[in-house]
Amino acid sequence: MKPKYILPIAAAAFLGLASCSDFLTEDPKGQLTPRGFFDSQANLDASVNALYFNVQRSQCNSNPMIVQCQGDDMTSTTGSNKAAYLSADAFEVPTDTKGLEWLWKWQYNIIQAANLIIDNAGQTPVSQENINQALGQAHYWRAYAYFNLVRVFGPLPVNAHNEPDNNTTAPSSVSDIYNMIVKDLKIAESFNLPVKYTGENKSVGGMNIFISEQAVKSTLAAVYMNMAGFPLNLTDYYSLAADKAKEVVDGVKAGKYPHSLCSEWKDVYSYGNNFSPEAIVAITYNSNTGGWSNSDSQMSSCHQLGSLSGWGDFLAERYFWSRFPEGPRKDYVYARKLRSNYTDPSTNQPVLVDWWATTDGKKYNGKTGSESNAVVSEYRPMFVGFTVNATADGQPLAAPYDYAAPFWGGMCIYKTHQVIRYSEVLCWFAEASARSGKYAAEARAALEDVQRRAYADPAVADNSDLAEAAFREHGFEVAGNAYSLVTRRADEFRMNRLKQAYDYRVGPQTAVLVPAGTLTQSCDAMGNPFTYELEEDVVVPENMPVTVAWQGDNSMYQIYPPKETEKNPGLKR
Repeated sequence: MKPKYILPIAAAAFLGLASCSDFLTEDPKGQLTPRGFFDSQANLDASVNALYFNVQRSQCNSNPMIVQCQGDDMTSTTGSNKAAYLSADAFEVPTDTKGLEWLWKWQYNIIQAANLIIDNAGQTPVSQENINQALGQAHYWRAYAYFNLVRVFGPLPVNAHNEPDNNTTAPSSVSDIYNMIVKDLKIAESFNLPVKYTGENKSVGGMNIFISEQAVKSTLAAVYMNMAGFPLNLTDYYSLAADKAKEVVDGVKAGKYPHSLCSEWKDVYSYGNNFSPEAIVAITYNSNTGGWSNSDSQMSSCHQLGSLSGWGDFLAERYFWSRFPEGPRKDYVYARKLRSNYTDPSTNQPVLVDWWATTDGKKYNGKTGSESNAVVSEYRPMFVGFTVNATADGQPLAAPYDYAAPFWGGMCIYKTHQVIRYSEVLCWFAEASARSGKYAAEARAALEDVQRRAYADPAVADNSDLAEAAFREHGFEVAGNAYSLVTRRADEFRMNRLKQAYDYRVGPQTAVLVPAGTLTQSCDAMGNPFTYELEEDVVVPENMPVTVAWQGDNSMYQIYPPKETEKNPGLKR
């Protein structure tokens, strides 16, 4: 059964959907008071459902994730409505600030909804267990929202009680915000939240919807790792991250936590495995609340190439693709072949081509083009983590993605966003342990578990520098997934390596090429050999030229949304 987050009119009346400044200056006259609302289990549930409504909306389209194009795994298409995406890609101040506005708005909406529960749930005449579950959700998601904001904007205005301030709240320091995030997560941890939920709205298909004990611990590990890196550089926190990640890994091994790696990588993003045991934190979508058409939006189209009827919001960087280890993971993060718009006259089916294919020497639809004429105009790989195939009658197919089969062309789909997967916790455990000098054997074994599933030949993995190997591996695990708690961009931000992505984009971008005749081989889901080949004589066009000079920290952080700085003059770097 699909979970139902019904938002009663009474709850909406005093929750409101607002930006930070809006709720900081809210005028409560004429609204229902929280004290009068929190009078029953049903209304306590309504407040939590309203929180999850905002959580869903924060990921229901690609706008809030535009900043992730800074990462070296992703770029976007040129032209169309992609100026904001390309500004992030080029590390420049955007003229189109929709991404910043959406990110700010919906994270602060989460904070507002969480504050309401934190300040008022305790007065509800229900069991303490039920109150604690509601408070645990609120403290977790408030920490989550501030964690997302602080890694993009730096110092932030903080309001823990939805108190009006007339736009006078000055930004708190990054250090203070991280301390608040940790405090919230520790409070959530203290409630001893259930390991596995049952019941409508709290779980679906055996997967937790509500935040669990292990979800809090996993997130604490991620936060500690970020505190160990840029900009705080509190390296002792790697030890805390290793300890917290180990609690999760040990809990899974002991059978306490109901999680595991999918046995095959094809199932990680499969619509046929929508409630994966690998998902530790997940955002589910359904027909009753969420985003466009009241369900998940865009995601099946936003990664598809525009020339293949997709939206081209998030496209793959060629160089990252070229360094991606061969194996089942690569074959289900990227399309192994692309269904071109050319038709094979012998089968009347679309011609399957490599992303770098040109029409030179080949006839497609009876035409032969020049060497520089790409079959697929974007001339780059395509992410398929959110791509779904179509059934014969045009419905979404609940199965692993098949590059040779037709795309499902709809916009809204009930697909889970995996915010933290167990494979990521294994990578964090390995990296944090290596950087803190702890749990050496267990950390190496954890990383090898991830590699064993991902590689065509795990023996080729270079784990001589365990910390760097785990860092790389996590980047491969989340490549193209702009909806992860820790994206590739977030990893590079923590390690202060975003300038490497910038340097590549201002350079010739030819490192993707391999010596003529070099072959790299994998196998498809049926075990059939599949070969990638990209020869040096192929011309790889550059992205739009990046002309903005590197501005240090100002290039890594985004500007505050102009609409917010107009309201609050204190929002200055």
